Amino acid sequence: MSFILILRRIIRHASVWLALAALVSLSACSTIKVVYNNSDDVIYWWLDSYADLQDSQKQFTRDALTDLQRWHRQQQLPEYVALLKRMQTMVPNDITPAQVCAVTEDMKSSFVTLLRFVEPANTKLTSQLKPEQFVSIRKRFDKTNKTWKEDWLDPNAEDRLRYRTKLATNRLEDFYGHLDKPQRDALRKWLSESIFDPKLSYAERERRQADSLQTFQRIAQEGSATAQAQALLRGLTERSFNSPNERYRAYNRELWNENCEGFAKLHNSTTPAQRQRLAEALRGYEADFKSLMAQK
Repeated sequence: MSFILILRRIIRHASVWLALAALVSLSACSTIKVVYNNSDDVIYWWLDSYADLQDSQKQFTRDALTDLQRWHRQQQLPEYVALLKRMQTMVPNDITPAQVCAVTEDMKSSFVTLLRFVEPANTKLTSQLKPEQFVSIRKRFDKTNKTWKEDWLDPNAEDRLRYRTKLATNRLEDFYGHLDKPQRDALRKWLSESIFDPKLSYAERERRQADSLQTFQRIAQEGSATAQAQALLRGLTERSFNSPNERYRAYNRELWNENCEGFAKLHNSTTPAQRQRLAEALRGYEADFKSLMAQK
């Protein structure tokens, strides 16, 4: 994972502060405030698109999201500001893979804290799910899987590399500006030599979905948000971060380290002007988060 992906994840988490990072992708600072202040609606409709919320579930979910936003504004936005400040001190200089990975680990820890906070509400909502809602969730999984396969599994290796390079270039240029030949060469080398395995990644995606449905159904069978049900949900979170598939765990660790190294090399190939542009973007996000922290 690169600095840019870390930054995008910070932005997305600050905007939706739940495990919905794929839902939005922001690059304009001014957009963050609008999305953040309306994020309870954004998340509500995202959840509804999966579970087709019913009756009292709707108001419970809205109330829980209001509480979550209040907590997130007070507790996690200051962490994001501190992390952005830390990144700003690193940007003007060459960086090491270890520095990139350390920042990524901090972001992961922050996200785990968020998941711990929402466990009681998540458990209560899950305990209320009906059989037809599990059918709805399965259909939504199938729909998103179809799109994922079209992007990553169906293309041949050359087309997949071209697509991955295009996505990475767009993300990087959002923050660095136009990439010159040295950066494009570094990016091409990074991605062309990558161990990224779409088949293994897709298999893990399917495992997590099956695990989620099985866990949700066990919680719903109990019909109440007991301590045992909450423990089941926590176990699901743990398995999502640390797959029980040993082969995938080893692959994920290697890919993680590869991306830290790849981004460090790319950043180190950038010009002072490109680094200045990234620093300005970081300061802009910091100012937006501070403004959001001040709102009640």
